[in-house]
Amino acid sequence: MTNTLSNVKTNYTYVAGITYVLIIVLALIPSAIFDLGSILKAKNAADNIIGHEGIIRIGIAIELLMFILVMVLSWALYIILKPVNKNLALFGLIFRFSEAVLGCVVIMFYLTILMLLSGAEYLQVFQPEQLQALARFFGKLGGVGYYILLITMGIGGVAYCYLFYISSYIPRVLSAWGVITYSTMVVYGFVNIILHNPPAELAYAMAPGALFEVTIGLWLAFKGISENQNQTASIE
Repeated sequence: MTNTLSNVKTNYTYVAGITYVLIIVLALIPSAIFDLGSILKAKNAADNIIGHEGIIRIGIAIELLMFILVMVLSWALYIILKPVNKNLALFGLIFRFSEAVLGCVVIMFYLTILMLLSGAEYLQVFQPEQLQALARFFGKLGGVGYYILLITMGIGGVAYCYLFYISSYIPRVLSAWGVITYSTMVVYGFVNIILHNPPAELAYAMAPGALFEVTIGLWLAFKGISENQNQTASIE
């Protein structure tokens, strides 16, 4: 007897789908409105920061919102995939949630840069060159934080996509694409940690992952998931 499949849309699939798409959209905005690395490399970094502080703070706030949405996404995916394998779904939740926590730490580093270059009175004991060096240090530290969170993001993403694959909630081709792209993120993160100056072109390896998240997001939001009609485990 063959099992028939039916599309199921729930609040959780809609939340997961919308947050997937919003995360990618929000991730593009900060880099589009300012380049913090280039600002810190300039000799007049402090003046540039002060002159553009408002827009920089808006970009940082948008990035913080993105990581908050990653927390929401982690929760929604856990609820969706828990009926498939609760332990593996919890494994994915831990790693994707840790991605968001590490992202918040990176946000703290960026806010520290603004504090160091704010020209506050209590910083007058430092020379301007010292403050700029410290600001660049925290900028570099933020970059390292991103490499680490890419690893945790990739591990959690592989776990979730594997559950999607074995459950056939979404097309298996889409699930397999996710496993590959998230695995690439893990490799990319480790390469940037292992190598001192990795080729800048390696960053293009992240593009398929962004496209995947938009694709799966739209699928979950508008198509939902496919379940066996005889399936006993369901998403409430």
